[in-house]
Amino acid sequence: MNKVDREILEILKDVFQLRRVRPIESDHNIRMWMIRMAFTVSVFGILGRVVMGFTGREIPTEYSAMVNTPIAIFFTLLFLHINNEVEESSLIIFVLTWGALMLGLYV
Repeated sequence: MNKVDREILEILKDVFQLRRVRPIESDHNIRMWMIRMAFTVSVFGILGRVVMGFTGREIPTEYSAMVNTPIAIFFTLLFLHINNEVEESSLIIFVLTWGALMLGLYV
């Protein structure tokens, strides 16, 4: 792994670390809080979709759109946060950010 990869892994550890974040303290904390809340809403939406699948209920298109939106927002916020925190730019991160934004807009 090169320096940028290690730096990205450190950022991801910081995002998913289980410590309490007070969003009002700084801009960094509010970004972390927004990413974590989007992740939490996405997980609950996916769990609801799995439960509906196991119970044999039909999954309405409105529910799919409601679940897909927080997932797209989560990945967009995550990649934008990584772009903001990384010292050296990475083409891979820029492509992932662009892909997450396009999925959020058109899917």
